[in-house]
Amino acid sequence: MQYLDVNQLSLLNRMTSRIRQSLELPEILDTTVAEVRAFLKTDRVKIYKFDGAGNGQVIAESIRQDCLPSLKGLNFPASDIPPQARELFLKARVRSIVDVHQQEIYLSEPERLPSTATGELTLTEVQQQPLETLLQRPVDPCHVEYLTLMGVQSSLVIPILAQNQLWGLLISHNIQPQTFCENQLEVVQMIAAQVEIAIAQSHLLRQAREKARQEAIVNQVSTLLHTPLDTQQRLEIVLQQIVNAFQASSGILCLNDGRALAPNCYVQGYIQGPLQIWQDYSWPQLLSMANLQMSRVAVDNLELNSQTRQLASLLAETSIRGVLSVPIQYSQEHLGNLTIFRDAIEAERLWAGYQAPDPRQARPRQSFEEWREIIRGQSLPWTKADCDLLESLGNQVALAAMQERLYRQEQKQRILVEMRNSELHQARQIAEEANRLKSDFLSSTSHELRTPLASTLNYLKLLKEQFYDNEIELQEYIEAAHSAAESLTFLINDILDIAKIEAGQMSVDWQKVSLKLLLKQEYSLFKVESLKRDINLKIDCPINTIVADENKLRQVLTNLLSNAFKFTEAGEVSLTVSPQIDTDPVMILFEVRDTGIGIDLAKHPQLFEAFVQEDGSIRRRYGGTGLGLAICKKLVELMGGQIWLESLGKGKGTTVKFTIPNLDTPNLDTQLKGG
Repeated sequence: MQYLDVNQLSLLNRMTSRIRQSLELPEILDTTVAEVRAFLKTDRVKIYKFDGAGNGQVIAESIRQDCLPSLKGLNFPASDIPPQARELFLKARVRSIVDVHQQEIYLSEPERLPSTATGELTLTEVQQQPLETLLQRPVDPCHVEYLTLMGVQSSLVIPILAQNQLWGLLISHNIQPQTFCENQLEVVQMIAAQVEIAIAQSHLLRQAREKARQEAIVNQVSTLLHTPLDTQQRLEIVLQQIVNAFQASSGILCLNDGRALAPNCYVQGYIQGPLQIWQDYSWPQLLSMANLQMSRVAVDNLELNSQTRQLASLLAETSIRGVLSVPIQYSQEHLGNLTIFRDAIEAERLWAGYQAPDPRQARPRQSFEEWREIIRGQSLPWTKADCDLLESLGNQVALAAMQERLYRQEQKQRILVEMRNSELHQARQIAEEANRLKSDFLSSTSHELRTPLASTLNYLKLLKEQFYDNEIELQEYIEAAHSAAESLTFLINDILDIAKIEAGQMSVDWQKVSLKLLLKQEYSLFKVESLKRDINLKIDCPINTIVADENKLRQVLTNLLSNAFKFTEAGEVSLTVSPQIDTDPVMILFEVRDTGIGIDLAKHPQLFEAFVQEDGSIRRRYGGTGLGLAICKKLVELMGGQIWLESLGKGKGTTVKFTIPNLDTPNLDTQLKGG
């Protein structure tokens, strides 16, 4: 290598300085082609960039005015620079110098001398042959014709690499034959190296900008996912932001809320954009038809992709042509899908000459005049960055969905715990009330038992010691002892009855009962007390006979009438019996009504419980154990009836009603045994 002169060093310094001053690649490339053309004094210098399919595009160009037509912005098919030529540039970083007039090509590596060889190579031959052999070959006649049609007599091509891949070419064209000295080649090679540095910097800058953009979008969506809104409103806003971030036209967010019976049974769906035509579909049906369930799908032309043709038919009435869909997953659980759509675009692509389908037209090219290709029926392509970003957003949705599910589960557990605590509190209150009632009952019962028992013993002691003065006093002592013994017997019978009922040991003795006679006996039983206390007693019964357990019915009526007289100071007590013909079977209704102290409305349900009276003052004033109504309730229910009470409140009297079925039918025994 010869030493560089001042102009060459100045050029290198300017290029290095420009690359350091600007991070915008288009600006650097425009400067590069202008500086190189001025340095080489050629008619055109261009930078040719390859795409993933091997096609190329002129992205920067400097031309001498009125010398060669501009090629900037034009695309060239991959066949113009075939794979073996691209592989040679990549393998040897070779410089190609073509002299069209002499039909010679000079291939060299940096720091190597030019050499020649024979034959056109294939891609496999380029990959397999030694580098020394590859650097010795004549120019291809097609290449000569290609450059001639372009109006070029001399060309210089230097490869540009990025990340060990062939990124593009730095090309110089001249309409006259031209030779290059070694220093010129080295300088241009150094400039190409500076361009490679600029490309690497631009790539890093683009990556950094894209990463910052994606992080901003992810942060925005994450913030929205945790806003204090209801689930539907929050997810609809999130979906709208996602659609906007991708310059999409619409989107669908489907989520399994954790209560579905099957993994793909979606119960929540959110639509953004012109997809209301899908509202009639269920979410499982929609996702199944669209093939958008368990894998990532990125398609920019629905009709050309076999996986999405059915989806294309669903969207035929819309302008949607592109779809990007990712599954929403947490660990191994499939939670749903996030899908966005893009509308079709109409774009044009400028080619250097018409691309004829006839393979005979492929090489050499007959024309480089601008030809416009109109692209329709597809959307803006999805990039890898688009796919990665949507997956990141899907992960954010998955995290938010799981957090909400866990929150709902925690709320549910808390409610269940609160309900259980409430139940335990109620159970404790009931137990405490039962203990209190039991204590009251034991206190009352001990008093009720001791009083008649002590009275009986005292009178019997008087009789034993013959502490009486005459026959009249003797009879009084006997009557008093008998009355006390009867009270004690009634009390013990009540206690035994309730115990038998609670133990399920009491049976029903069904028989025909003369209701008229039974009520007449009840009237006689309470007539004396009615007259003594001046409380009118009325009994009304239009029914002669019924089928019932006579003893239990008598016990219920006696208990209810006794209570009525006990709690009535003045007025009347009435007993009314009537058939209820509008029921099946026909029921007999008994009503015991008094004009007594009445009952607080809030106390009604409690009074049929064992040991319960409305309050302690009633027990102290009127006596009793609180078992009467409880026994009545059990006996009525044993006979297939119901019992309840009615009272407008304190001081407004009480009515106790109960029903028993009327079983006075020919097949009485069969019915009783079967029912």
